[in-house]
Amino acid sequence: MDIAVQRTNRTSEENNPWSGLFIVLSAAFMAILDVFVVVVAAPAIRADLGAGTADIQLVLAVYNLAFGLTLITGGRLGDLYGRRRIFLVGVSLFTAASLAASLAPDPVTLIVLRTAQGLAAGLMMPQIFSIIQVNFDDEGRGKAFGAFAFVSGVAATGAQLTGGALLTLDMFDLGWRVIFLINVPVGLAAIVGTRRFVPESTAPAMERQSLDLVGVILLTFALSPLNAPRTLGAGRG
Repeated sequence: MDIAVQRTNRTSEENNPWSGLFIVLSAAFMAILDVFVVVVAAPAIRADLGAGTADIQLVLAVYNLAFGLTLITGGRLGDLYGRRRIFLVGVSLFTAASLAASLAPDPVTLIVLRTAQGLAAGLMMPQIFSIIQVNFDDEGRGKAFGAFAFVSGVAATGAQLTGGALLTLDMFDLGWRVIFLINVPVGLAAIVGTRRFVPESTAPAMERQSLDLVGVILLTFALSPLNAPRTLGAGRG
C-alpha cells in the first residue's frame, strides 16, 4: 500500500498520535484474538448448535481465509478513500458481525458471519500500519510498531486463557456466545475513539488511481488456491 500522506487538519486535542494508536490497537487486539479464541469455544459451539465436524472446521477456517484474501485490497482501499474511513468501515462491520454471531441459530449462519468478520478484519489491519506510518515521526514510529507487535502477541497467546475464562464464568448463561458479544463494546468504543482521535489520510492525488476491480477479482482467484488448502487444512488440526 502507499504510505505517502495527504492528511486533514487536526485539532490540538487530536495532536497526540498515541491516543489514536491506543484506539486502533484495541481493534487490532479484537481482530487477532478472534483468530484463536474460537478454537477454545469450538466444543461448546458444536454441542449447542448440533454442528458437525466439517461445520466446526469451517467456523475456524473461513475467518482466516477471508482475512488473508482481503488484506491487499483493504490496503488499496485505504489509500484511495481514506485510511480512517476504511478502518471505520471495517470496525463497524466487525462489530455488527460479532453481535450477529452471538445470536447465530445454526452452524451455517455462524460460518457466514465468521466470513464477514474475516473480511472486516482484512479491511481494518492494513489501515493500522498506514496510520502508524503517517502519524508518527521516525523515533515514535518504531515504538508504535513495537506496541502493535506487543498487542498482537498478547492477543494471540492470551486467546486460550481469555476464551477459557469467559466460558468458565458463563456470564448471563450465554455460554460460547459471549466470546463474540465482548467484541461489541470494544468495537463501539473504537468507532467513537477513531472519529475523535485518528486523523484522515490518503495517498497523494497523483498516486490515487481508481480501484482495479478486475485486478482485485483476479488476485482473489489467484490467492484462493494458495490460501484455502493451508487454511482449511489448519482448521482440520
